[in-house]
Amino acid sequence: SFQHTPATIRAKQSKCGAAGDGSPPAASTPTKMAADRIDISLSIRDFNPGHSPSRMVVCVVYENETDREENWRCIGMSIPCPIQSSIFFNEAFPYNFVFERTQLIKVNVCSYRHVNKHQYDQGEALATAVFKVDELIGSFGLQLRKPLLDQCPISTVVQLGLPKQPSFSALGSLLVDATLPQKKQPIVLRFEGKGLERKELIWDETAVFFRVYRVEQGIDEDVNVQLYESEAIKNHSHPVWKEFALEVQDVADDRNRLLEIEVLYRDVDGTEGYIGKALTTYAKMKYGAGKENVYKVINEVKKGAKKKTYDNSGFIELTKFTDVSFYSFLDYIVSGTQLHYEIAVDFSEERGDNLTTAEKNRNETLLQMGIRGLGCVLRDYTPNRLFAAFGFGARLPPLADESNEFNLNFTQDPICRGLDGVVDAFKKANGLVAPMDSPKCARIIGSLIRHAEHSGKIGLHYHVGAIFTRGGPIDDWKESLALLCSAALHPISIIFVGIGVGDFSSYSKLVRKAREAQKETRVCVEFIELHKIVDLTLSLPANRALIAEYGLTTVPGQMVSYMHRNAVSAKPPIQVCRSPLFHSSFLIPDRPTQFAFDDETALIENVLERGRNGSISGSATARVQSPYVTHKSVRRGSEGQFLNVNPDALREQLGMLSARLPERSRSVLNTSREQFLIRHAARKKEREERDTASARMADY
Repeated sequence: SFQHTPATIRAKQSKCGAAGDGSPPAASTPTKMAADRIDISLSIRDFNPGHSPSRMVVCVVYENETDREENWRCIGMSIPCPIQSSIFFNEAFPYNFVFERTQLIKVNVCSYRHVNKHQYDQGEALATAVFKVDELIGSFGLQLRKPLLDQCPISTVVQLGLPKQPSFSALGSLLVDATLPQKKQPIVLRFEGKGLERKELIWDETAVFFRVYRVEQGIDEDVNVQLYESEAIKNHSHPVWKEFALEVQDVADDRNRLLEIEVLYRDVDGTEGYIGKALTTYAKMKYGAGKENVYKVINEVKKGAKKKTYDNSGFIELTKFTDVSFYSFLDYIVSGTQLHYEIAVDFSEERGDNLTTAEKNRNETLLQMGIRGLGCVLRDYTPNRLFAAFGFGARLPPLADESNEFNLNFTQDPICRGLDGVVDAFKKANGLVAPMDSPKCARIIGSLIRHAEHSGKIGLHYHVGAIFTRGGPIDDWKESLALLCSAALHPISIIFVGIGVGDFSSYSKLVRKAREAQKETRVCVEFIELHKIVDLTLSLPANRALIAEYGLTTVPGQMVSYMHRNAVSAKPPIQVCRSPLFHSSFLIPDRPTQFAFDDETALIENVLERGRNGSISGSATARVQSPYVTHKSVRRGSEGQFLNVNPDALREQLGMLSARLPERSRSVLNTSREQFLIRHAARKKEREERDTASARMADY
């Protein structure tokens, strides 16, 4: 089992240091795991369970953070629904998402019985599906589609790690939607008064204050809903009130909703008097401090009595407006930010370090475990599942030239297909190169930073670079430190991973000094030692999960820190329309991108045949291009990486063909908030209609 209690994590941390950088043991400092809540909704399509003892079915939902079948824990059950081809379950199941953990969810479709959720047996399910929560988060804005099967063991999800295509033996398809609960979005305001009327010209002891109301339209007359009351200040000529916060939902549910600011005074005996009021809106206040937000305080009674001789009872001015939005890691992932996993392997060996064959095999096993441990989490946030892999600290054939940066697969393109491709490239390189006595890390660090810097539009890509090393001295220590300090300015987190039991003092000091220097900007460097984390009594998936917990715990906070420092806002959840033939849960490295057609069944064979015959000009076949090949100008993460196609030319030749890109960032840029709200309202209306129909069916 790789489910760890806080006590277990503290005990492990006492062995490898609190910060994971070779610092002294700190058993009292637990690992911080931030959780984001998501709401999971379920529906079924093409359901054909065969014989069922009941005309009603329920969905029973389980969670598991281990690789053991006996550790499933029930977290919820839907209300009964009649058996039909398409079933929509109205319940939203809350779930706490933790990025660095491997979290599994199983959905059992069972015949309804008059028992509670814990009394349903695992073996009585009509159909079942298992998926990783990372799959769901990685396909946010889409529907995650999983086949419903008679049985679905954990091994098909955790150990193989490759989502299975629905087979013809499937009993239907499970569609999973996830949404984020609405979060508070406060706005911070501050007002000042100028020349406000006094109760008495001499010996005035009154204090002035104001109240903010939202104007609600009533049947006969408007109703004011109080939102805030300020403190009272004994200064009518120029009162400066404290800043305060209001929720955006309270003031901006309608951009034209009026806000009334009522200015009053309070006597020493507590009685209140009216000075006047001003009207504004959220849209107007967004202009901030300035002449647009200086308001006359009008007393309607005096204005009606004095007519033209009365102008105002003073002024109230908005001097601060700040729209505070607290975006989390999950907010950015939902809005389309992609994570990119890049690997660098140090082949150097310290002079005189004579390792036995068993020790070398153990180090290679740890290296592969580390690559897969970090990658098993990160790959679900990389749509194409392609990873750049490099080597350094080696002498390359045929002339034994020293190199501190080379492609691990010994081609012009460092991109490897899937984690298996990275491991295979390492095995091949390990048999070809000879180790150097000590490496120079600056070049490989600089390369990782450059790739992150040129990955595309800011906010849409974030890189996680893992540098695996066997320890020993670093020849260019100062240059490496300078580059690590500059990494804080770029969208990247760098993790040094120690392999074996070598001398890691140079790397520990390097990371510690870099973290101290990065405190002025943001910390984005970590160091972990695998031999202090891996527990040989645990299973292979359990150890991989443990490596991910220690290695990736700080990545969400580092990414959020970068986004906030660069004023990157999280957009509404992306809305991508994809073909049923291509879905994020079916991403397999060697499977090419497919096209979606408005009438797929009628056109797909025709288009494929025309492509084989060469009647489509240009290359209409989806292909992958790498940004690392010097003669290519396409950046990773851009449209051209995935489709070498002219969409306009294709539309002219194929009529109804529309190229659907697997790149999520495009929809983030093209989907406005208004479009999102319209789609959300339409879905809400459909859900209400389904609820009504289900209620009628239940009554029947």
